[in-house]
Amino acid sequence: MLQQQDSAFSIGSLVLTPKQDEFCYYEDMTETELRQVLENVIYSNLFLRLENDIFERYLARRNPESVQTIAQILETTKRVQKIAPQHSRTSPVMSASGSLVNVCDKDSASVSSVTPSRHVTPSLLTATVPSGGTKITYMDRIEMVHTEIRELQKKLEKTEQTSTKKKIYLRARMEENQISIREIFKNREEFEENVVQKGIDSITGKIPAEKFIRFIEDSLKVVDIITEQIRLKMATIKCQIRKVKLQLRHRKELGEALRVIDFEQLNIENQICVQKIDEKNQYLLEMKRIAGKRQVEFIIGRYNITLSKHKKKVDGLMLIMNQVRNKIVSKKQEIVKLQSEQIATKIEIDKEEKQLKSIMELINNFEVPSVIDSIKLRIKLQELQKIHKRLSRRREIQRITLKSRK
Repeated sequence: MLQQQDSAFSIGSLVLTPKQDEFCYYEDMTETELRQVLENVIYSNLFLRLENDIFERYLARRNPESVQTIAQILETTKRVQKIAPQHSRTSPVMSASGSLVNVCDKDSASVSSVTPSRHVTPSLLTATVPSGGTKITYMDRIEMVHTEIRELQKKLEKTEQTSTKKKIYLRARMEENQISIREIFKNREEFEENVVQKGIDSITGKIPAEKFIRFIEDSLKVVDIITEQIRLKMATIKCQIRKVKLQLRHRKELGEALRVIDFEQLNIENQICVQKIDEKNQYLLEMKRIAGKRQVEFIIGRYNITLSKHKKKVDGLMLIMNQVRNKIVSKKQEIVKLQSEQIATKIEIDKEEKQLKSIMELINNFEVPSVIDSIKLRIKLQELQKIHKRLSRRREIQRITLKSRK
């Protein structure tokens, strides 16, 4: 087990025939001793696996060709393990001792070597197994482990830096998305309030295109004003950065040996900077004036919108008031008509009451005539009717005669 721990790579036994003493040694052990041996073997295998991992990383970074050679040797050993049992029955067995793997590093004399002492067939190992080699010392192993730890720490620091940068970038993107979402919801609410709800025409029941276009133009004006303000801020920040850089450069130059030419150059640069600052100030004043005009236009447009809204409200109230006035006039006319009808009905009621009184008086004063009187009256009536017919005939005859004479 100690020989396997000293090796760099646990290649394993080739076609190995264990001794009978080893079997006898394991047979003499108790169950607890066998468990202890098994635990030790598992621990040593884990240790060797970790050690091999570290050495592989070290070699892959320092000498990648050695890793390829080791992989080839491992493949050959696997082939030998597959083929050797067939030859072990016929070929004689000998004790082969020596280095199976001898990989040289650029910096150290020897990196890994395995010196197992096993019974191997000579026909298979004479051509593949070299002789000689040195073991890796504990100092070399400790140095390799320290170098790997340093490399892992560097990688960890790099990953932490990249992760922090990505985290900051993603956080900024999230904040930007949240701001854009809030602005979109705000614009949506304004659009629904000003255009969808209040912009519907009462006659057609549809949204006129003028209101929609006006809303879009106002929102674009607001966006232009905000972008102009941001651009002005960026310009001022860039000017400040340039000033700070110039100051740092001047300080560095003043810290060195000063000459007359340096002062002249500084004066020229100062004059150029003053000219640029004046130009930028004029540009800023002009931009502020333009921004002020746009703000005034925006404010005027906003007040015009509110004024138009109030005018519409006033027009609606005036229509309602006119309708109420017309209703009041019509109601007054109806009242006058009803009053005149009331007077007429009163007059008719008075007349009817008078007639009723006269009828009641007649009824009260009426006396039933006798039968003889009624017969006489009927006879007189018949005579009068005959006389009336006779006179009407005469009048008709006279009229006809007058027409014929004419």
